[in-house]
Amino acid sequence: MSTPSSSSRGGFAASPLALGLMCLALFGIYITSDARLQTDSLWSIPSAASILHEGNTDLDEFRRSFFPGTAYARNEAGGHTYYVYPPGVMVSALPFLAAAEGLISLLEPVLPRMGTFGAEALAWRALFRQTGGVDLSAFARTEQLIASFYVAAAAAVLLVTLRRRVSPGAALVTVLLFGLGTTAFSTASRVLWQHGPGLLTIACVMLLLARPAQTGRTALLLGFWVAAAYACRPTHSLTVLVVTGFMALRFRRQLPAYFAGAALVAIPFCAYHLAVYGSVFSPYYRHSLDPLAGRFFMALAANLVSPSRGLFTFSPFLVLGVVGFVQRWRQRSLEPYEVAFALIVVLHWAAISSFFIWWAGHSIGPRFFTDVLPYLAYFLAFPVQTILEAPSRHRVLAGALVVTAVFSVFVHWRASISYDVHNWNSYPANVDADPSRVWDWKDAQFLRALPARYR
Repeated sequence: MSTPSSSSRGGFAASPLALGLMCLALFGIYITSDARLQTDSLWSIPSAASILHEGNTDLDEFRRSFFPGTAYARNEAGGHTYYVYPPGVMVSALPFLAAAEGLISLLEPVLPRMGTFGAEALAWRALFRQTGGVDLSAFARTEQLIASFYVAAAAAVLLVTLRRRVSPGAALVTVLLFGLGTTAFSTASRVLWQHGPGLLTIACVMLLLARPAQTGRTALLLGFWVAAAYACRPTHSLTVLVVTGFMALRFRRQLPAYFAGAALVAIPFCAYHLAVYGSVFSPYYRHSLDPLAGRFFMALAANLVSPSRGLFTFSPFLVLGVVGFVQRWRQRSLEPYEVAFALIVVLHWAAISSFFIWWAGHSIGPRFFTDVLPYLAYFLAFPVQTILEAPSRHRVLAGALVVTAVFSVFVHWRASISYDVHNWNSYPANVDADPSRVWDWKDAQFLRALPARYR
């Protein structure tokens, strides 16, 4: 197993301070980027409010807020209305919302004397406790703060994981590219999609899986985070399948602990769905895949290289992640868990290309690939280390990394501060009505990142 050289183990990049500053920097960048487009996330905060204030997850108390534009995000079951998306999303918001509401209540006597901050805090609590007709867009900032925390936390866990495999400097550069040059920035950190909490669960899975051995304690934690990933997003079922198979093949003695950890999430998850839908899976978890459809191979290509949905179009430096995997495979230095990481990415690519809405609806670039970005970043770290160790010997590779990184960071930054990039989804035509637009190089979504006066 390759490890960082002894000379690279010290220094600032290896320090806890670097880890902390990186997290603060990413979180600060995320929360000061103003583009917050609520779509799937609209009912995440009201659903969490319903849990805290009424002890249930239905949205019945918000019926006066229902309008046709949000109907796609609601389910009717047993005479009640529920948020259609996975329970992991609303549960992930609970600790932050409960803490904020409790702290505001505790400070209520002094908040009126704290000027604008105090007034805004009291106004937020009033909004959070409101039922009936509620301005859902007023929760966009709240969603952004929570989502930004989860993405920054995922970056922290990923950095710890990569420090075990490459030099601290290479790990830091790789994670910054993950955090600023991908849809982790332009999608997962914007509002409370499923992607933000899901990224943290996958980063934790990687941290625990990338070990030479498993103990009962680590297997228990691994099972918990694998199940939590599935509770956040159904496509993480691929992580469930691959990691469970990996444990069965290599650490069979730890399977009881692994399944015990998974049960901590699976039992309440199934119980909730049985109580609400009469089934262990909600309708959202029963979407079918159709790899035999005529569009499948076109969707495979579109999700990689199309001008408006391609992974390697919006984050071209990730091509080096593929290079990193191939190099390790050719050197016969792949660890078994690295094979698992790569297998999950390939299966995920096939799965998202089998969806009926393979273009990911109204979104920024390759949104559906967001969930496996930590796996891709893992393999990217090896070429990054090669470049940092001997930049003069790898000038072409270094130049390619710099140019593609600058391009990627610019595009995702613009998508996070301007709605111009988002507007591509609707103008001049709705992409849901005409998915072929993703191949239009004359009106590529990434070109909308350029300010209008330069286009």
